[in-house]
Amino acid sequence: MRSFATTSTPQLILSALVLTGAANASAADEATGWIGNDHTSAYTLDAGEFELSGGLSRVDETIDFLDLRDDMLAGNSRLIDNSGDLDGVRGEARLGIWRGLEVFYKRHDFDLTLKTSPTTRANIVDLSNQLSTTQTSWGAKFVLYESEGANNSLGGSSFAIDLRRVESESDDFDGYIESFSVNANSSVSFDPPQRFAMDRLSDEGWQTRLLYSNDLGSNSQFSIWAGYGESEAGSGTSTDIEFDFIADQFLQTFDIEESQYMAGASINLQGIPRLPIQIGYEYIKINKREAVTQSSNSSLIPSFLRGSNIQDSADTNHTAYGTVSWWITPHMYTSLSGKLFKNQFVGIMPHYNNPLSASFSETLYGYVTLSLGLKFTR
Repeated sequence: MRSFATTSTPQLILSALVLTGAANASAADEATGWIGNDHTSAYTLDAGEFELSGGLSRVDETIDFLDLRDDMLAGNSRLIDNSGDLDGVRGEARLGIWRGLEVFYKRHDFDLTLKTSPTTRANIVDLSNQLSTTQTSWGAKFVLYESEGANNSLGGSSFAIDLRRVESESDDFDGYIESFSVNANSSVSFDPPQRFAMDRLSDEGWQTRLLYSNDLGSNSQFSIWAGYGESEAGSGTSTDIEFDFIADQFLQTFDIEESQYMAGASINLQGIPRLPIQIGYEYIKINKREAVTQSSNSSLIPSFLRGSNIQDSADTNHTAYGTVSWWITPHMYTSLSGKLFKNQFVGIMPHYNNPLSASFSETLYGYVTLSLGLKFTR
């Protein structure tokens, strides 16, 4: 599979940012009392300042008041029961290196419930019922230009660049075949049962954004941004069955490369002291998509893993988030946030280009997160 320059390009630019930051004292510091984690803006932490937060992400029958899971399952013959439930843990850390330069690291570990319909052709045992995924993102944000605002307690205007590396990886979704029907009159049994899996579930890429932020008065700020990114994702299916004819039927490969543009806006409000409210929106447009697929429609493969199920995916997306926080102490806060996606693809629902995830990759989805954070400023 041809590879984008997902390693060398970001590292060269990050190195340039660090060298420039050491020589440039211009900065737009994040204002006291504002929360920067999981919120997009052009402001940075000052040298030596840091913010650390962790939270629990969840979707279940109680939280899903919009019935997003029901919409996901509607007309989907492969997923049943409480498929769409999500249970995860997320964390983010930011550190000010120099004035106008901060580095960050984000991680999200989550389990997405995926229960499949029984298959009539095969007797399957110990089948996975969730997709366990780890998403990471790390990079730097550097202020290119800043000017003081009318209200010195806020950050004034700031123009910055954000560059990040993004990666995702999921555990194999597997099961064991005890037997399957070859035709109406014959079947094949295995003792012990033989493993099959949807595997190699991973994606990686990089993104860069140009950001502009300014204050709107004594208790509000706004930000706008535009960016570009490239990513590649892979997945496939395989089996431990040693019969070449059967093993060849199970062997599938789904590789994809994409480039994408993004643009968005956010607002930060604090009309009530110690109660910041953040709202944001981002539009994503796939500019170019190249797929390398080796799929099979063999009846020997469980229907939920057949490559013929993959359809052309959406090439645009709308994402929105909102957060309400409360400063418990001058250095500790708690937050309740929600994120909503019009549809899901690389970077949101990782490595969607597989038969299982593709069955709901164009469905409205979202989750809520309860977080606790620490922020230390000078």
